[in-house]
Amino acid sequence: MKILLWHGYLLTGTGSNLYTANLAREWRALGQDVLVLCQDRAAATYSFVDAAGDFAPTNDDFSVVDTGAPRARGRAVVARPDIGSILPVYVYDEYAGFVAKRFVDLDEAELEQYTRANITALVTAIQRHEPDAIITGHEVMGPYIASEACRSTGTEYVAKLHGSGLEYAVKLQERYLRYAVEGLGAAKAITGGSRYMIKAASDVIPGWVERAEVVSPGADIDLFKPLPRDESGPPIVGYVGKFIRAKGVHNFLSALGLTDIPGLQAVAVGFGGYEAGLKALWGAMQNGDRAEVARLARQGDDEPLTDLLSFLDSLDDDRAFFARVAEIPMEWPGRLEHEPLAKVLPHWDVLVVPSIIPEAFGMVAAEAAACGVLPVVPRHSGIGEIGAILEAELGAEGILTFDPNDPIADQARTVQRLLSMPEEGLTAIRETVTDVARRLWSWKRTATRLLELV
Repeated sequence: MKILLWHGYLLTGTGSNLYTANLAREWRALGQDVLVLCQDRAAATYSFVDAAGDFAPTNDDFSVVDTGAPRARGRAVVARPDIGSILPVYVYDEYAGFVAKRFVDLDEAELEQYTRANITALVTAIQRHEPDAIITGHEVMGPYIASEACRSTGTEYVAKLHGSGLEYAVKLQERYLRYAVEGLGAAKAITGGSRYMIKAASDVIPGWVERAEVVSPGADIDLFKPLPRDESGPPIVGYVGKFIRAKGVHNFLSALGLTDIPGLQAVAVGFGGYEAGLKALWGAMQNGDRAEVARLARQGDDEPLTDLLSFLDSLDDDRAFFARVAEIPMEWPGRLEHEPLAKVLPHWDVLVVPSIIPEAFGMVAAEAAACGVLPVVPRHSGIGEIGAILEAELGAEGILTFDPNDPIADQARTVQRLLSMPEEGLTAIRETVTDVARRLWSWKRTATRLLELV
């Protein structure tokens, strides 16, 4: 089968990037012929990419060069459309070689240029690759780009929802709602990583839900797998993800001060615009400087850290809280791509996903579970569905989830309860969690399920 996969970003880093890369890798392994359109300038260095190159400035042609990657049953080629210097993004971050600009900050000319460039490139790719399946991602602008390209070529496409486009574009500006309605309305099928994702999108974007299917993202179960545990080592609890307010990392840091697990160590893996603010917040907590913690919480990241401010007001004795925080060593390894992360994550006991905003799925929780690391997640959105599935298998409601309305104290209670269990009980939980993750959330299962819908 020939597959054409359009993705507006890179093949490493964030969830949708990894989703795209792993689909291409799995389809290649399964014997499919995959062409990926994306903006990754380093694509030729990836082991699953057989050839890579660029579109012409007019996007009416492209050329690729073989990478020398080890041969597989199928073939994966990456081509980069010429979109100019501006890369529209949902949440601001730095992108080498581009001027990153949030979708909501684009003027009409910039949005038109980006959209038309991608439509032309996708038409070119369809005519040249002659795909049996076309798949695009996000609520905007991917489905609209595919709708225009497929209309002019007499082809069909499947759209994957990821959530960021909904939260950071469609819900914020009417123009993106119009594009989403048209893009999803013309799709042959639409997939969401969870029941929540489909409902959340259909509540805002009408006209397509009867064609929607849940297709969960996955984990690289060959990479993320249990490693031998040193039972004499200290208990480790960690976070992996973006350093932005919406991810709730400040609540994770605060919850640590309500635990009393002997020898507890913490790790925060990630990157993002609030990194310096989080480190300053942790430093103020370790120094016992309540006034500075409160000041940093009021300053927040674009807006105040309301959960933390309410928590500070509720403390009867903040001396015990700050003394406990001072006892806990914290590592900040920075951004870790999947291969180095897979060497670190299996040595943790608990991964906390403290997200404040809704999550379409929660890929990092599935990766942790595949390693035998216990994911602690809020009872909301797609990330809560992961927790509910695992708790149902364990027959223990509430053992891995916490109340998002009490995000600091209940998160701490959940971590405390898990890490206070006898080792034999924890071992049994780890084995069940690992089995579920490897059975339900592999990328091979995701890739196979998507092809059933084309």
